[in-house]
Amino acid sequence: MFNIIGLPKLNKLSPTLYSTLLKIVEESGELARATLTFLPYERLRPDEISELAAARESLAEVNGELLDVAQTCVTMLFVMEENYAIVIDDLIERHLNKLKVKKYAFRQDQVYKLYTENNYKYMSLPKLLLPEVTLLRTVCKIQEEVGELTQYLGKRAGASGEKHVIANKEVLVGSAGELLDIAQCCFTMMYILAEKYDVDIENLIQVHIAKLKVRGYFV
Repeated sequence: MFNIIGLPKLNKLSPTLYSTLLKIVEESGELARATLTFLPYERLRPDEISELAAARESLAEVNGELLDVAQTCVTMLFVMEENYAIVIDDLIERHLNKLKVKKYAFRQDQVYKLYTENNYKYMSLPKLLLPEVTLLRTVCKIQEEVGELTQYLGKRAGASGEKHVIANKEVLVGSAGELLDIAQCCFTMMYILAEKYDVDIENLIQVHIAKLKVRGYFV
C-alpha cells in the first residue's frame, strides 16, 4: 500500500528564514550523527533489524531526524505562504515539473499539494524512484541543498555587501525552492527506508505529530 507522507503546519511557531536555516543546520547535523550510527546495520534484512534492539532504535532515530529536517522546511514554507505571498501549490507544481525535466520517476497518479485535513494544513511530496540513492548520499545531498539555501540568504542577498544583489522577491522564491528540495530529499529517503525495512509510515507520522503536540508546536 502506498502511504503519502504529509507534514503539518505548526501554527504555534513563527520562524524566520534565518532561524530556519539555523534549525536546518542543527537538525541535519543530528541526522548525520544518526546515519553514522545506523550504517553498520544498513545491510541487514528487515527481520534481522527487528530482532536487534540497537538496529531498531538506530533506524527509528534516522527516520525521526529525516522528519525533523523536513518539518523545519515545511513549517517555513507555510509561513512564507502567509507572510510573503509564496503560493505553495504553484511552488510544488514547478518542483514537480523540474523533477520531470530531470527524468526523476515518481508516481503521477497521486496528488502532491497543500491540503487540509481535520482542521490541519499538510503538505505532501512524491517518492522519487531512485534505486541508486543511499542514506549516506541523501545526507550529502541535503548538505548541498543547505549550501544553496545559504547562498540565497547570504551573498545573493548581499548579506556581506556583495554587489549585483538579486531582488528580494527572487531571494524569497529561490529560498522557498531550496527548502522544498531539502524536504524532497527527506521524503524520498523516508519512502525508501519504509520500503526497504518495512517501516510503518503511518505510525511514524503519528509518533512525530504526537511529539510536536507535546512540545506545543501546534494544536
